[in-house]
Amino acid sequence: LMRVQSALIWNISPLMSSAQPPVMYTTSLWSLPFESGAPVRLLQAQEQALLRDLRSAIDKRIENKIASARRFAVRVRNHAKMVDCYLTTYYNHKSLFGNKKQISDQIIEHPQNYHIYEGLS
Repeated sequence: LMRVQSALIWNISPLMSSAQPPVMYTTSLWSLPFESGAPVRLLQAQEQALLRDLRSAIDKRIENKIASARRFAVRVRNHAKMVDCYLTTYYNHKSLFGNKKQISDQIIEHPQNYHIYEGLS
């Protein structure tokens, strides 16, 4: 049982987006008693671990939503800074008689020439 579980984790781990190996619970969710020769202590310990982790996940649900909202807010803030930097550069380089489309295309195609990334950092 442990060799099968280890082989499964070994093969699934590269497919996961986490550096941590996946947690697998070996348990029986039947209401019938265990058969003779079954690793009863292992199955019961795994069942308890599963229930404990489910309880923990439910308890941390709000914290996870807050963390997700914070990550999204940071991405929105960074995007707003980038847009502001592009617009500031555009307004500083446009002229009354110049081609506004050409200036905007040059800023978009060659942001390093206008120090856009330095403004973001």
